[in-house]
Amino acid sequence: MLKPELLRELRLPPNSHPQHKAWLSAASGLVFVNDHLHVVADDEHHLCSFAFDPCHGHANEAPLQLVQLIAGELPQEPKPLKKAKPDLECLLLLPANHQHPHGGLLCLGSGGKANRRRGLSLPLSMHGNVQVAAIVQHDLHELYEPLLQHFDDLNIEGAFIAGDTLRLLQRGNKGDNSQSACLLYRVDHFMAWLQGERQQVPALQSSIALDYGSINGVPLCPTDATSLPGGGWVATLVAEDTNNSYADGCCVGSAIAIMDANNQLSALYRLQGNPKVEGVAVIPGSSLLLVTDADDPAQPSQLLRLKLP
Repeated sequence: MLKPELLRELRLPPNSHPQHKAWLSAASGLVFVNDHLHVVADDEHHLCSFAFDPCHGHANEAPLQLVQLIAGELPQEPKPLKKAKPDLECLLLLPANHQHPHGGLLCLGSGGKANRRRGLSLPLSMHGNVQVAAIVQHDLHELYEPLLQHFDDLNIEGAFIAGDTLRLLQRGNKGDNSQSACLLYRVDHFMAWLQGERQQVPALQSSIALDYGSINGVPLCPTDATSLPGGGWVATLVAEDTNNSYADGCCVGSAIAIMDANNQLSALYRLQGNPKVEGVAVIPGSSLLLVTDADDPAQPSQLLRLKLP
């Protein structure tokens, strides 16, 4: 069992949030690029970004900056918020190309409801900042529709690019026929479709069932992932006691899975304290950064660091 180190809570500068929130409470995706950390939360219309020095992360208290991704404000009451939120669960780094020479970020909704089938591409500057004026929204219905035939409870919670492949992670739950899976797409087809250079939606190349065991009868299911040097990848796992992707449940355990280049499990580490980890990024020194979602608006999300054995 590994013990994550708390680096900071994701508290916002006073009056920086249009609804005067003092912190992010549902961080769901994480990317580290050009000494910046970018965090997306599943109950926000904003991206959160801040400078981060991996060599001095314990002392780094750079202020969090909000970038508005979607116009308008979300309800503040829990039930209307859950119904209306875009549920942006995935944040991944996009490669540099002729349209965006410094690369970009991509947010993806989880896909279970019609309003959760939206994506946003965020071009980056040479310094790693989001170019706000160039943010583009994408309708993901065509991408997700075929997946509804495969999964009774669609819930895309992780995404990353490794080599020539885009991988999406379907998060399962305790419900019948709710299997976790890794979905593979050709990244060139996906990028051409995303940028409007290809009309045909990218086809699913293959689907790999993921089984990480269970804790107290609750399956460990993926909440995010990112690539590792050498072709492998790492996934955050949570055992949340719920039968569907809409209702929250108690987090009875969490873990980190190390997958090899053939998508086979090579190591699994339980996390001490059972933090509900929902975002992961790799930093130099065999370390991971993690962000948490406590499923409680009264609790700030946390940024954790984990040293791998």
